[in-house]
Amino acid sequence: MTAPTHRQRPAPSYGEPGAAPMAVIGLSCHFPGATDPGKFWRNLMSATDSVGTAPPGRWEERVGPAPAELRTSIRHGGFIEGIDQFDARFFGIARREAEHMDPQQRLLLELAWQALEDAAVSPHQLRATRWGVYVGACADDFRTQYFASGRLDRFGHMGSSRSLLAGRVSHHLGLRGPSEVVDTGQSSSLCAVHRAIAGLRLDECDAALVAGVNLNLLPDVTDQIQLWGGLSPDGRCRTFDEQADGYVRAEGGGVVVLKPLEAAVRDGDHVYCVVRGSATNNDGGRAGLGIPSPDAQREVIEAAHRVAGVTGASVGYVELHGTGTPVGDPVEAAALGEAIGKRRSRTTPLLVGSVKSNIGHLESAAGIAGFIKACLALHHGQLPPTLHHHRSPEELPLADLNLRVVGADREENLGAGEVVGVSSFGMGGTNVHVVLASPPDTTDPSGRPAPDTVWCLSGRTREAVRALARAFLEHPFPGERCTVGDVAWSLAQRDEGEHRAAVVGGCWDEMRDGLRKVVAGHDLAIPEDWLHEGGTDRLARVSVAGAYAAHGNLAEVAARLGTGLRKVPGLPTYPFEHDTFHGPTPPRPAAPAPALPEEAPEDFPARPLLDDWEKTADPSERLWLIRSFLEHTLLGVLGETGDEPPRVDPDSTFEDLGVDSMSLLELHDLVTAATAVRLPESALFDHPTINDLTAHLNTELEALRG
Repeated sequence: MTAPTHRQRPAPSYGEPGAAPMAVIGLSCHFPGATDPGKFWRNLMSATDSVGTAPPGRWEERVGPAPAELRTSIRHGGFIEGIDQFDARFFGIARREAEHMDPQQRLLLELAWQALEDAAVSPHQLRATRWGVYVGACADDFRTQYFASGRLDRFGHMGSSRSLLAGRVSHHLGLRGPSEVVDTGQSSSLCAVHRAIAGLRLDECDAALVAGVNLNLLPDVTDQIQLWGGLSPDGRCRTFDEQADGYVRAEGGGVVVLKPLEAAVRDGDHVYCVVRGSATNNDGGRAGLGIPSPDAQREVIEAAHRVAGVTGASVGYVELHGTGTPVGDPVEAAALGEAIGKRRSRTTPLLVGSVKSNIGHLESAAGIAGFIKACLALHHGQLPPTLHHHRSPEELPLADLNLRVVGADREENLGAGEVVGVSSFGMGGTNVHVVLASPPDTTDPSGRPAPDTVWCLSGRTREAVRALARAFLEHPFPGERCTVGDVAWSLAQRDEGEHRAAVVGGCWDEMRDGLRKVVAGHDLAIPEDWLHEGGTDRLARVSVAGAYAAHGNLAEVAARLGTGLRKVPGLPTYPFEHDTFHGPTPPRPAAPAPALPEEAPEDFPARPLLDDWEKTADPSERLWLIRSFLEHTLLGVLGETGDEPPRVDPDSTFEDLGVDSMSLLELHDLVTAATAVRLPESALFDHPTINDLTAHLNTELEALRG
């Protein structure tokens, strides 16, 4: 498909008074076949089918026996890779805690961080701000799996709680706005978008992270849906097609950053698209619990139009719920025909499509998948094709309804001033519809000069910095839409890591050469001719870049980047360094913690540490013994018992090491059991580092043993 010609759009008018428009300023996703929005968009435009078979190790162990009614086991699905992978150390989470976290929590933490970086928003600067978190989710596979294992751990309570899907993100980022998990079945994540819009308009929050997540961990759930009758035997969603016979289950997650449009324009944010309105209702009173209502679906679409201040005639495309079921598709088509199709000219039918044909039905994350597809379509000015559609059945007369499915046989795009709808319908009858529009026009930056600038790269480790440089080196920069200075400004809005590198230059070639030097191991990359021919301004930039690479201070670099720069969307985000977490495992303390009598008798068995401590009179060696014991025991409490456990910084606070209060109490019990020193529980809070606790424990042992 060739790129369409971009037409100048009239200045948009965003809805009724009081219905303040919202801007989508950041995106992240991990969908089948795509780990970021850029790859997702390329897959959509190339008509890639990302549905496959279950990866090895998935859907092989059931919680219960397979039902006798199932003659074959469904293996098709839209799956993502690495659900057992997580960068726990980046988020300051102990291994033992990460092992007992629902992988949906882990996925959302990383996606939230990536969405903020895409929006050029510093996560660190959000602490104590009125940002909200709204997550659509309905799967409890991990919790079921966890309880069935019989290996309970105190970390499992919050790790398996669905409420923590939002709460974990709010806690890590230090946010003070609403934090909600929305469960309306398959419409959960689009309902979360609706809830976030309401929260923003009610001034409950200043901006919001909105997410959907769904991971298919248990074959039992697929067995149940197969018995219900919703699944396609060959694993394809054939939306509005005569061969539609059900849907295929899929998984993944996505996050968008929402902000009032007025604030986004004020702050110089990049706007993917504008949310003009949304609405939700229910199919209550229909013929059956699982049968959708065309009247209710039509009503929710019309309600969203009223809020958005648009009419059906101005809607050019709708991202369908579009599961490909013989029951659901005709109902959805009928509702769209009444609400939109019959209100448009017969010569310009309503264009429709469904991302489920590309990646499968993500259930509670299906709405956010369709929403992100629609955002990208408005951002790029193109409509991706829907797969597996050849001809509609007789009971679904698309021509009569004035609807047409976007196919790969012809290029389709929106007319000037047309808006986009996104629909999502839950099995329990909760319907949601959202109306999106193109962003406000901005001046084309291609004519602006590209000033000499500094790209700041940072990470938790040196390898993370090198990996980020490699990602930028491979990134296809849209040179006609941004300058090297714009990229520098976007990077200057990110958090500053412990390890850093700076690339100095004034054009794309110089920046690419510098990135190659960073990949090779340099922390500061400067064009060769700058050292000999650079003027005062260039030398000043080299100086500030060198100071940043050596000591930090991103603010100083940002202050020298100049004015008129814009935030660039779609840049590579932080390259997380993943470890593998196989799920719930029993706690692995470094030593048993026997219950101590109220007063230890003289013949109470000697403790290991006490024995070694008494055998040496050297003060330095005694301190070394205590410190080594505390480090080893703490690693055991945190579950870090592998061949290469992480180093414990004895001067870092327990809080900075990711040790919560309950872990400190566990450590307290183990220390008491190994020494016979009756430390008050407050001792570990009063002495919050390994070195502080070592000195205190040594003093107590000397007092105890003289």
